[in-house]
Amino acid sequence: MNERGRRSLSTGIYVRVSTDEQAQEGFSIRAQVEKLKSYALLKEWDIFDIYSDEGISGKNIEERPAINRLINDINEGNVNNVLVYKVDRLTRSTKNLLELVELFEECNCAFNSLTESIDTDTPSGRMFLKIIGIFAEFERENITMRSRLGRERKVKEGYTLASWSVSYGYTRIKGQKIQIIHPGEAEVVKEIFSMFLDKNVSMNKIAIMLNKRKIPTKMMSQWNSSTVRQILLNPTYVGKVRYCTDDEDRYFEADGHHEPIISDETFYLAGEKIKNLPSKSRTKTPREESYFCGILYCKRCKGKFTTHNYRANNDEITYSTSYRCRTKKSCGVDKCISPDISHKKMEIAFCEYIQRINDISEIEDIEIEESTEKAEQILLNDIVNNEKKIDVLLNRKNQAMEQYMQGHIEFDEYKRMVRISNENSEIIENELVRQKTELSNLMKIPKVLPEDIVLSLQQNWKHLSNVEKAIFFQKFVNKIIITVEKGSGIRSVVRIDNIEFHSDDLIRREKVRENIMGVKGLMR
Repeated sequence: MNERGRRSLSTGIYVRVSTDEQAQEGFSIRAQVEKLKSYALLKEWDIFDIYSDEGISGKNIEERPAINRLINDINEGNVNNVLVYKVDRLTRSTKNLLELVELFEECNCAFNSLTESIDTDTPSGRMFLKIIGIFAEFERENITMRSRLGRERKVKEGYTLASWSVSYGYTRIKGQKIQIIHPGEAEVVKEIFSMFLDKNVSMNKIAIMLNKRKIPTKMMSQWNSSTVRQILLNPTYVGKVRYCTDDEDRYFEADGHHEPIISDETFYLAGEKIKNLPSKSRTKTPREESYFCGILYCKRCKGKFTTHNYRANNDEITYSTSYRCRTKKSCGVDKCISPDISHKKMEIAFCEYIQRINDISEIEDIEIEESTEKAEQILLNDIVNNEKKIDVLLNRKNQAMEQYMQGHIEFDEYKRMVRISNENSEIIENELVRQKTELSNLMKIPKVLPEDIVLSLQQNWKHLSNVEKAIFFQKFVNKIIITVEKGSGIRSVVRIDNIEFHSDDLIRREKVRENIMGVKGLMR
């Protein structure tokens, strides 16, 4: 006698017969009960109660009082062993069967079927429950996958999920699938982009200005630099819809059915400006009259120049801007000897430098001609590698199933292996979607020659305002490396040794010449 038999299981005998089956021999309630009681007596099981649903179909369990009473006794611990004549007496619904098996496992309740010789004390009985468990896991994964695929399909078809709220600038009437423009909010969106790009207003100052005007956010709260940044980086305003914004690996965009609020060019320029801002690490915020701030580097000591304002010696209180090597302030033998340089001299040196460029090879950092082709090849290689990874993960799932069915691994281990494979597959599949979209966009980009950048600088620099020059440096220039030496008397002389442009990303994604000339007369 096994261990469960010795501890005298508290058994609940469940019997059921439908109206159509009552006339069939062997299916009567009395016949089922007698055979099951004899079997329980043979096994030396205690019979807690007999649960009988007579004249009721087995298609569901909601309308069967006896089985619901059995479930309640299992949950309360009164029954730890269920005995039926056949599995279909318990239920004919696969869904309900899976739910009951899960209940048995959670409550440590054994299950036995007399006719089919299913006994969870035996290897074949446990195998039966394993198989049911596989189907249960498969069904749960399918439900999750179908739900996720449904959301992805909706976005790919151009409809926003907007599970919490639609983007600022839009609204969506209940029952409609397409969001529509909110006129008042849309004007604020346009103003935010205009202030950031055309007037060079910081994100923090934009937020302060909106709060002073008592303009609330979509959630009726105060603006801050983060909410302004979200506006500037939201592709919804150029007619895109987004999926899974909180998961970078699964995130993708698709063309939406709603109307855009701003142009593609404006959105791109804002994104480029934001992307380049962190790389500046400016010691001070550049003003209109000090637009070289944060991009000047000393060739002598590799340090960065910071702005230094001094009071002019005249009747009116005025200040002039100069640039000073930050290392000059340090103590010890490594102190830099570079003198200060005025903003006016720096401007003259820059104009002379760009006019001297006759051969594009003089600018080492502009390697443009093959950048798009290289990017396309890298993406193609990544796509092929990811497709191979998906095939490997599929093979691993199949191997895990084979190992489990052969009894080499436990069910929990099988579930763990399948879960890991599914998670990895999902990550790679979403990455494939992103890579293929990026590849498609790259292939549409027209080829731009590096000469276009230099030519635009030479022809248009003198026409720019100080604000527009500051915008240009923030967007297109990474470093200006200079050498400053003491001249005759108190004069200093500056020489530009090299200019590092933000060329690679620009060329890969948009037409540089149009971008340079597109920001409110930026290089008119």
